[in-house]
Amino acid sequence: MMDINDLLSHTESLIKYVYWFKQEFDLEPKKEHIGSSIQWTDIEDRRHDFLKELVLTVVTWVYSKDKSRKIVEQRLKNVEGDIGNAYSFLTTQAFSKFRPGHPQGQFGELLLFNFIQFFFQAVPLLRKQRITTSKGHERFGADAVHYKKTADNNLIILGESKCYRSDYRFKAAFENSLNSIVDTVTNFNKELDLYIYDDFIEPELEEVALKYKSNELENVKFELVCLIAFNEKNNIEGKTEAEIKDSIKSIIENRCAKFDSKKFSAINKRILKRINYIIFPIWELDELLEDFEKGVGI
Repeated sequence: MMDINDLLSHTESLIKYVYWFKQEFDLEPKKEHIGSSIQWTDIEDRRHDFLKELVLTVVTWVYSKDKSRKIVEQRLKNVEGDIGNAYSFLTTQAFSKFRPGHPQGQFGELLLFNFIQFFFQAVPLLRKQRITTSKGHERFGADAVHYKKTADNNLIILGESKCYRSDYRFKAAFENSLNSIVDTVTNFNKELDLYIYDDFIEPELEEVALKYKSNELENVKFELVCLIAFNEKNNIEGKTEAEIKDSIKSIIENRCAKFDSKKFSAINKRILKRINYIIFPIWELDELLEDFEKGVGI
């Protein structure tokens, strides 16, 4: 019998270059959320290594392990067993799925894909990036759709990422993320109809998706994830790694505390209760996105 966890991608190499912590911010719902940033080693950040590892996850974002293996095997037949050529071909095919001119959206979705797998141990049910490059399939709302089987529930995790370059726009990103996740969960059943019979559902999870659509999947529970990545302008204080990380934590805490709490009252309480936030400030985000574009060749 297949172990669903075998479908998880390798995320640990990326997470080594992410500083993260869990705590209850001054946000609704009241529970632990995730604060995060690019990792530091002493007084130097690890931007280069973070971005390199993020780009290396592109193939697993676009293709499942089984699909990647089939592409490599077919290419090996065409290039007389040249392994380097075959894996370079796989990477090129994955990078070709990127749309020029949309680095912040794709950067955020790629980060979300990795974070949901690492923090929630949930595998991709639907691969958004292949949908967005398929003609006529641009409508799907969720930036990520993942699945996890627990002892009590069949968890479906819907994710939205908001990434804003240039001027600092935390409040706008946060509010838009709230509105987007409400639209995503509200329209999920209708939107899923567009893709369930196409080649977008992971083959190993087709039975799960079909049972869900026919309302035969028992104990379904939704969890919602909002990733807010934004350009931060406040200076990081501190002369040691510990002080620097304390400064980053304080910046995230202050941003959350200043968010207009009235915005939460407009959200359906049942939906609001299921939301999990990942707050990810980035310093000099424009430059990072430029390097990201170069890394994926767009």
